[in-house]
Amino acid sequence: MQVWAVPRARQAACPSCSNPSARVHSRYQRRLADAAIGGRRLVLRLRVRRFFCDRPGCSARTFAEQIPGLTTRYARRSPLLYKLLEAIGLALAGRAGARLAHILGVKISRSTLLRLLRALPEPEPTSVAVLGVDDFALRRGHIYGTVLVDMATHRPVDLLADRETSTFANWLREHPGTAVVCRDRAGAYAEAARQAAPQAIQVADRWHLWHNLAQHVEKTVAQHHRCLTQPAVPEPLEPPPDPDLAQVAADVTATRAENRAIVVRTRQRYAAVQALVAQGKGIKPIMRELGLAKETVRRFARASSVEELLATSRAGRPSILDQFKPYLHQRWRDGATNASDLFRELRQQGYAGSLGTVIAYLRPFRQLGAPPATPPPPKVREITGWLLRHPDSLDADEQRNRKEC
Repeated sequence: MQVWAVPRARQAACPSCSNPSARVHSRYQRRLADAAIGGRRLVLRLRVRRFFCDRPGCSARTFAEQIPGLTTRYARRSPLLYKLLEAIGLALAGRAGARLAHILGVKISRSTLLRLLRALPEPEPTSVAVLGVDDFALRRGHIYGTVLVDMATHRPVDLLADRETSTFANWLREHPGTAVVCRDRAGAYAEAARQAAPQAIQVADRWHLWHNLAQHVEKTVAQHHRCLTQPAVPEPLEPPPDPDLAQVAADVTATRAENRAIVVRTRQRYAAVQALVAQGKGIKPIMRELGLAKETVRRFARASSVEELLATSRAGRPSILDQFKPYLHQRWRDGATNASDLFRELRQQGYAGSLGTVIAYLRPFRQLGAPPATPPPPKVREITGWLLRHPDSLDADEQRNRKEC
């Protein structure tokens, strides 16, 4: 639907010098989208005049008249429609906002809706009574920032360029009135709160408390994961293996695990970090010298032994071949000893690994024979989930597995 309108004013004020002018330069038509009426799109057609500015020294020689409350310079939408789209964008963002606008009779793309949101002025950060602070990664392992959240409304308040003590402390000084600082266990934020807001109570937020607990439980499970020699779900019994054969096969598997790249790399990094710590160097100098992330250096420096660091890497990374090992053992006993043929059979069953993994696993079998396959114990993450979840949320099998582990 289109509506024609013609301004009635005899003169207009110059936007540059505010000098009124009645001398018309020219006229042109202007199209302006407005809010829909009865679900139908509305387009305003305006016959607009362009005036001369006769004031000496004014930079504008001509200017177009504007209708207060209806038009603004270079705008193709009315202020009413702008407010409507801004409200939709703030509530639903891009795709969902565009779908709602189409239902309301306003044709707009998600990209245009997001551009309108980005053009809005940012609200000025104010003092917050209960302030949540946490870091976020701009480039993981290299560049981090800090996000500040109003815990009463759960809305972001401000973003800081880094996670240093001085930056957060300066923000607290510029915005006094914080009574509670809800943070993670990082020392930088704690020190900043003590310096700039000593009256504020510092508390650890629930997510980080639970996350830290989960990390320690997973670490403990990983350290004792090798103790789980029996599967959680009973499997059909097999004849007991020859003790010597089983021990040799276990030794071969352990040797292969010790020679993995991640184990070798962890040992080398631990030795390098501990050597620099013994020289009295701090975390940041070690980080720059070895090219490692700050948290990695801190973890290696605080570890009591390399075995503590290797516990997760050994047990927390199950082999992609684990679920296919019983099949390989059975086929080897049946006389199928060609690794390429067995690899093709595993591919048909869904194996996504490489031929080299199958060959490396079958190599000891050619000298020792295939020991009876023992189903692998539950994964570290599975056991951690059984321990951390409420017992009422576990099904019968998970509760039985939790007790057996």
